[in-house]
Amino acid sequence: MLAEAVAAGLELELVAVREGEEFHARSGKRVTLTPGVFRAVTQTVTPQGVIAIARINENNAKAAIEASRHRRWPLVVLDGVQDPGNVGAICRTAAAAGAPALVVLQGSADPYGAKAVRASAGNVFRLIVARAAWDDLAGLDGYGASASGGEPLEAAPIENAGMIVLGSEAHGLSRSDLKLVTVQLSEGVESLNVGAAAALILFQIKRRLAS
Repeated sequence: MLAEAVAAGLELELVAVREGEEFHARSGKRVTLTPGVFRAVTQTVTPQGVIAIARINENNAKAAIEASRHRRWPLVVLDGVQDPGNVGAICRTAAAAGAPALVVLQGSADPYGAKAVRASAGNVFRLIVARAAWDDLAGLDGYGASASGGEPLEAAPIENAGMIVLGSEAHGLSRSDLKLVTVQLSEGVESLNVGAAAALILFQIKRRLAS
């Protein structure tokens, strides 16, 4: 994860390494901690032996929109996705599919929270990420992912949309005026996890843009 951060150009202000471990990266300050102290300050049960503090220069919605338009990708929007594991997984998938930017609306987990960053495997740093409100996205036409009632994914021209909105599994989308796209499931299966739905939708976009 930290190697991804460095590769993305983040400056590490502090690197703390557990005794006996190695991690070579430029940082403002470097300290070595005993195993007991290291265990006390980490947030995981089985840490890998290195932690760091880095300053994140957060972007605004305008920068995210411009990046998406430049790459001709729909802007990925998270609407009340509360689970940080899902937020991180979607960031990882978005980076893998080639999406340049992602916006989180109020009610979504912090994409730079510890659990979300770990779930993204550091790929959140490859994206232009911004916090925004619906007003910041005015003028963008979009598709919202819906468990049912939407245009089938295979037929919906989602690659031409201004944004793709992924909502909360519990509460759905907070806007009712979006066009809807639905992943067709086998009979008896009610819905997909938002991370799985995001993967199918984003890689469908990647495939269509490549062709």
